Amino acid sequence: MKLALLLIILFLLAIYKIYKDYEGDKKQFILDVSLLSFLLFASYFDKYLRIVMPLFIAHTLLLLFAWGWFYIYLFKNREKIIYIFAPIITIGAFFILGFLEAQ
Repeated sequence: MKLALLLIILFLLAIYKIYKDYEGDKKQFILDVSLLSFLLFASYFDKYLRIVMPLFIAHTLLLLFAWGWFYIYLFKNREKIIYIFAPIITIGAFFILGFLEAQ
């Protein structure tokens, strides 16, 4: 429950910042909203990774890192957005493990 409340506060803060900085630059607006959408998807995917506990812990740590980097990107205007996609590693590993288990 506390994590959900924290995510809601972070989401609202991000929406406020994106809306406040929107000055007609649709390309930047779409990029910011899509990055936020990806982070929400990765956060939602967290519940599926509980099956494999080491992968779940790694995903949670990468997710915290990605959320932190997203806010650095938003508030300090950093250009490197590749770090936001860090949870892709554990999501990919989950699907690879699932594929190997099915064989």
